[in-house]
Amino acid sequence: MEGKMIYAKLKNIKTYKGINKNLDKAIDFIIEKKYLNASFGKNIIEGDSIYFNCPEKPVTRENTDLELEYHKKYIDIHIVLEGEENIVYTPFEDCIETQSYNIEGDYGLVKGKAQVEFIMNPKNFLLFFPEEPHLALLKVDTPKEIKKIIFKVEI
Repeated sequence: MEGKMIYAKLKNIKTYKGINKNLDKAIDFIIEKKYLNASFGKNIIEGDSIYFNCPEKPVTRENTDLELEYHKKYIDIHIVLEGEENIVYTPFEDCIETQSYNIEGDYGLVKGKAQVEFIMNPKNFLLFFPEEPHLALLKVDTPKEIKKIIFKVEI
């Protein structure tokens, strides 16, 4: 399966409405910038169907043979609020599973050579569909603390 992920300017996110009703709600929430005063941890938009995580003081790091994660139930939308990070993607078929899928946590872990790198900053967003292995919080130049949020949208 080819990657369908979306990497685009945040100001153009509304052009991606129409894929899924939960995704439309998340996009409206993003357009209205309602995430700007988020509290750390899980911020509920609509039960377990649409929410976003705001990690406390995440720090970017070197990619020292780290594992990529994938999901089956949720779309991930990564948005950096301050600073920048690198997120890498590798097609599922080019990976080896290292931790089988956990239904409760909606994730599995794989190893694979990074094939695409996305530089994230406050001007863009990155959306991963289920079964698109990715690894976030990688350094751009040197490891730095950043501010980011990750929307989880049930599909």
